[in-house]
Amino acid sequence: MKSNAILLTKVFIIILFVFIIGCSKDQTKNQKSALSQEALSVTLFKIKSPQEIVYELEYPGKTKSAAEIKVVARVSGILREVYFKEGSYVNKGVLLGVVEREPYKISYDQAKAQLEKAQVELQRAEKDWVRVSNAFRDRLVSEAERDKALYDFEMAKAKVKEAQSNLSQAELNLRYTEIRAEIEGILGKKFIDAGNLVSPGTPITSIIQIKPLEIEFSIPERDLAQLGVKENPRKLMHKRVELHIDNFGAPESATIFFVDSKFDETSSLKVKALYPNKGARLLPEMFLRVKVRGIPQRAILVPQKMVLDSPRGTYVFIVEGNKTKIRPIKIVASYKDYYVVESGVRTDDLIVADNLVRLRPDMPVKIEKIIEETP
Repeated sequence: MKSNAILLTKVFIIILFVFIIGCSKDQTKNQKSALSQEALSVTLFKIKSPQEIVYELEYPGKTKSAAEIKVVARVSGILREVYFKEGSYVNKGVLLGVVEREPYKISYDQAKAQLEKAQVELQRAEKDWVRVSNAFRDRLVSEAERDKALYDFEMAKAKVKEAQSNLSQAELNLRYTEIRAEIEGILGKKFIDAGNLVSPGTPITSIIQIKPLEIEFSIPERDLAQLGVKENPRKLMHKRVELHIDNFGAPESATIFFVDSKFDETSSLKVKALYPNKGARLLPEMFLRVKVRGIPQRAILVPQKMVLDSPRGTYVFIVEGNKTKIRPIKIVASYKDYYVVESGVRTDDLIVADNLVRLRPDMPVKIEKIIEETP
């Protein structure tokens, strides 16, 4: 009997212990359930109407000479003098060298004398023509004599024109004995020394123009939309761009003067800008960075930190009626710390800005504050 009583007592204690534990678990579950229904405090971001944005994109560029010419001899003869130094800067018209002048000076003097002679002959023929034509009207000379006087007069006029042309050619050849810089720029290598025989086309040196310089760079096709010129890239014409050169201080400015009419094999558009290069600070074939400021556009912006990713795409949490909802969005570009959103949100939508890892759909929230920051 005593052992049965002890057994019953143990069973009663076990049942009581199980009952107490069960009650404790139910209480804990009820507490958790109550907590899960408690509203989460959040900060909201209010979508503003489309904002004006201007992209500034940077590209690698290279300086190019606007013109490069070869300086050549234009007449035959001995190169008497060379007056330039390789690599020096010259202005247009500066004397670089001289070909022997004597033969061309003689030809010029002869051509000048021939012109004077022809002019004298013309004066005589003109007087004869006037006298004979008057005599013919008075029936004092024959028609043949009149025709001969006219022929002599016309021939004398033609000889004057021929002599004038010969004199111009002789004067040109004499001037060509002086080899001068056709453009302003930096002289290249000297190809021939004084004392050598030259002929038309013999290279003397070269000149590279550096004021102004052309800046060549390429814009990828994908960037045209951000710059606001996707439909018409030629809107870039005459826009000013910034040139950034290492160790050159403040950025320089250049103006776009060429936009190619087709894309190259890398789907990029070749663009050229003109840089005055006052002071000749830059030289051809230098690398630099070109910053292009696009055309102002309007777009809806969402801070990047408020955008979430999932296997189905990007989305944000919005709040409607103090509850969260998932809203898929379509992003077309980045702008500073924002995304440019094409669809999914609209003006005055409220996007959850914090506590994103704790959010779930249809979760009640408590709005702490609403922010409307702008870039």
